[in-house]
Amino acid sequence: MKGAQKEKSRSNKGRIHFTFRGIRLGGCLFLFGILACNTGKKPNLDNAVENIQALTKSGDVIVRNGNDEVSEAARNFNRKDKTYSHCGLIQVEQDTVFVYHALGGSYNPSQKLLRQTLRDFCGDEAIDKIAVFRYPLNDKESRILSSWMLEHYDKRLPFDLFFNFQTDDQMYCSEFVFKGLNAAKNDSLRKLLPKDKEVMYVAIDDLYLNEWASKICVIDF
Repeated sequence: MKGAQKEKSRSNKGRIHFTFRGIRLGGCLFLFGILACNTGKKPNLDNAVENIQALTKSGDVIVRNGNDEVSEAARNFNRKDKTYSHCGLIQVEQDTVFVYHALGGSYNPSQKLLRQTLRDFCGDEAIDKIAVFRYPLNDKESRILSSWMLEHYDKRLPFDLFFNFQTDDQMYCSEFVFKGLNAAKNDSLRKLLPKDKEVMYVAIDDLYLNEWASKICVIDF
């Protein structure tokens, strides 16, 4: 996906980065403007969630980072960018934004696919960074992804403790996000994944370090 882009960001904590993305369609340049909250202090959780809700839509990828030891281990699973430790898919249902995500361990005793409000997903005290990325999904692809998420939630998809990308009856967080988007895009995203001999896995940074993903917002706490 090619287009012009202009990006401004604030590296200081307590600021919401803002981005302008351009996509050229049919000779026209469409710019996506991202809101900025430039207070210079740690953002209130409610304000941060409100800003994300204003910008996001169904099918967006949301990533977060925790400052605990489990998150550190998860970050090391990434191939290039060690910024984020967990991810999920956003689904807007009526006037509420939910995040569907696969989470294991003591954070999720049931080990089943979670459906949390955006605020709950962002609200853990260990979380210090959140970002949202967007893939170009048309209406049909968005419906496919929504149906795919709901189907796996209704089936109570278990978390994959063995991180086996070859199976679909259990999934880890980045596998769930990738396979949902890949189903919506008719398997066209598989080429994004590198292979190491016979072993294939999808890392969190695979989801946004590619030509399909556009940054919508970043929030540092």
